[in-house]
Amino acid sequence: MPFSIRLSAFVAALATALVLAAPLRAQPAAPAPTPAAPAAAVKVASGVQYELIGRWDVAKLNQILTTDTPKFAGITVNYTPARNAVKLYRVTYPSVVPEQGNRPISATGLLAVPDTADTVFPMVSYQHGTVYGKEQVPSFPEQSPETQLMIAQFAGQGYLVIGADYFGMGASKEPEGYLVKGSHQQATYDMVLASRSVLADLKLSDSKLFLSGWSQGGFVTLAMLEKLEAVGMPVKAATTASAPADAFAAFNGFLNFPRKIDANWITTIFILNVFSFENYHNMPGLARSLLTDETFEISRKAYYREPFDPAAVPTDLRKLIRPEYFDPQFFAKSAYGRLVAETNAYRWVIRTPVRTYYGLTDEAIRIEIGQLPMTYQKAIGNDKVEAVPTGDTSHRGTFATAVPQWKLWFDAQ
Repeated sequence: MPFSIRLSAFVAALATALVLAAPLRAQPAAPAPTPAAPAAAVKVASGVQYELIGRWDVAKLNQILTTDTPKFAGITVNYTPARNAVKLYRVTYPSVVPEQGNRPISATGLLAVPDTADTVFPMVSYQHGTVYGKEQVPSFPEQSPETQLMIAQFAGQGYLVIGADYFGMGASKEPEGYLVKGSHQQATYDMVLASRSVLADLKLSDSKLFLSGWSQGGFVTLAMLEKLEAVGMPVKAATTASAPADAFAAFNGFLNFPRKIDANWITTIFILNVFSFENYHNMPGLARSLLTDETFEISRKAYYREPFDPAAVPTDLRKLIRPEYFDPQFFAKSAYGRLVAETNAYRWVIRTPVRTYYGLTDEAIRIEIGQLPMTYQKAIGNDKVEAVPTGDTSHRGTFATAVPQWKLWFDAQ
């Protein structure tokens, strides 16, 4: 889940924009990318096209590592300084919606290429966390602090970094598909293929593939790994931070066993998810069946990015969701609950080495949720998954702390 920042910050941002255009995370001022020379989009195989959108030099990358990320994450972490500049490309590629009979659509994502003389690089596919602004995603990196950190820490040290925007985000014309597993898998899989087409056109290639993701992106990373293993695409290793690998377990916790530290913006997770399920699974009325009459319209406007009063977004789940859903049996048997129960990404025999990082004071992801993929795999006798604590870190702090550990582990593979 996005699980990124307090709803109060989200409301304040929306009040300025009057539309749902601010991320869950508080955003520091992003470094302006070095303007690229105007150039038309380059078309390559199978409907893929790409355009140069900027070049970030070493000074900008190190500013991200030393100044911008600590502001964003609220924690100081030692990162390895960038060694090289990075070229940034927006990739537009064809994909399909599995939940809708493979309906063809167009999607976007980012390809960050080290600006060096090398022609072969290791590649990291980064899956982003939840944001509200359609352009606060990888292919608009100046608006995405989490993507900036990945570019600075990985691409600034010789890794290719790619990142799908997910359906409905970036330049996509679709409604958002929040935690719609099949669509997340398709978007990320097709982004790998599209990126390799672009690399071939640039006379470059990748030597090995790694996967990483934070929060909602942690779920997407595990779902992507499941897809790639199923189709036989090799993945060297995968990492997550604050990953909600089982939405049903996480949602039941929010509804029936709330913690004192639970973030007050959790209501927005249900809003994004239920409307996404209604759209992608073609279930008219699903959102209305979950949301109270008083909050349905404001929730609908929030999901569709229509003008609305952000102060009207509830911060109390019991004001947002109909009372019957707080009965665990009702929730489990409901149409919405059954879809949520299918939203998991750890129940297969994982063959790739995986490390899931979790914080001990994460306001959105319980310790046990962070450990769940490892616990399940060990229960069947599989030792491929290791859960790694990051200490007393918040949701954002867990991500900021995990990133350099991801890098060290990937370097050793």
